[in-house]
Amino acid sequence: MTTSKRVRKSPDERRADVYGAARSIALESGLSAVTQRAVAERVGVAPALVTHYVNRMELLVAEIFHDIASEELESVRASVEAVEGGDIERVLALLHGLIRDYRRDVALVWLDGWSLSRRNDELASTLVAEARAWEDFVAGVFAHGHASGAFSAPDPLALARFVVGATDGLSAQSAVWAGYEEETVQYVMRTVAGLLGIPAETLSP
Repeated sequence: MTTSKRVRKSPDERRADVYGAARSIALESGLSAVTQRAVAERVGVAPALVTHYVNRMELLVAEIFHDIASEELESVRASVEAVEGGDIERVLALLHGLIRDYRRDVALVWLDGWSLSRRNDELASTLVAEARAWEDFVAGVFAHGHASGAFSAPDPLALARFVVGATDGLSAQSAVWAGYEEETVQYVMRTVAGLLGIPAETLSP
């Protein structure tokens, strides 16, 4: 009778397992659920081995947040850049990506990120950088439309901060106030239309 020999994974492979498990947990239950014990159970190793491969949990949480947030930004950026219409159509695509079509799992990651960053310096630094990247991208969309004369956005960064802030607020509400998302989406879109000086129906679905 022969028995199969257990294959020992390399440190890089084991770290990839730990990262993959932690990322899955974050998207399923939020960053707050990414604990040493939870990751160890998902991978099937002793809890002590988790920090052996990732050094510190705080760094792992910050890395996961960065990857999820930056991937979301690139996805929305790609959808906006793929628009064949004008600047108003680009704004509509932007708002769809930010508000109407937002992912609940990513929203929960952001929500936990703001909360946990008070006790995790690495996460706080990463979160601020990602938030600034979002603001810069959104401001760029508004600045382009203002320059082309499609609408009025003389202070694109201020408007971008409003839109990103509204998105954060909607994400927070969605975690505990399910069923009112569409109503909030309509409020935000009408408000943005008013700030841009264009008819509200212009930004309707």
